[in-house]
Amino acid sequence: MLHVLNLENFLVEKKSVQAEVEKCPAPTQNIRLNLKNRQKAINEYGYGPLNPKEPNKKFWQAKADMWKLDSAEEAKKSKCGNCSAFDITKKTLDCIAKGIGDDEGSENPFDVINAGKLGYCRFLKFKCAAARTCDAWVVGGPLTDKKNDNTK
Repeated sequence: MLHVLNLENFLVEKKSVQAEVEKCPAPTQNIRLNLKNRQKAINEYGYGPLNPKEPNKKFWQAKADMWKLDSAEEAKKSKCGNCSAFDITKKTLDCIAKGIGDDEGSENPFDVINAGKLGYCRFLKFKCAAARTCDAWVVGGPLTDKKNDNTK
């Protein structure tokens, strides 16, 4: 069977897909959706620890056991900040900043981003902190604006 490509429909479809790609991820703009997705990451994918500045020995030992590592110290090397799904491209950070907002008199949203070393998890669809991790961690990240920068 021969299919004829309708150029007009193709161009409309292409523009629609392109517009979708250029939009900010919904969780960067909607705090409720972000919190819902983050809670799912906590409940189903072991996202944490709650406060990365604390020792969190049980948390890290559980990760080491799950990943069959020799020590919790080894597990601590696998964090969101070096995960392949951790998106810290300019576009994504701009989206996060837009979602945080910068109303007159409020803090610069990039102060919040920098303080938490925030990025966006492309796997679990929420804003996450570089110092945390989850069960879905994958070597090779983060996603940056540099071409072919997957050696970190």
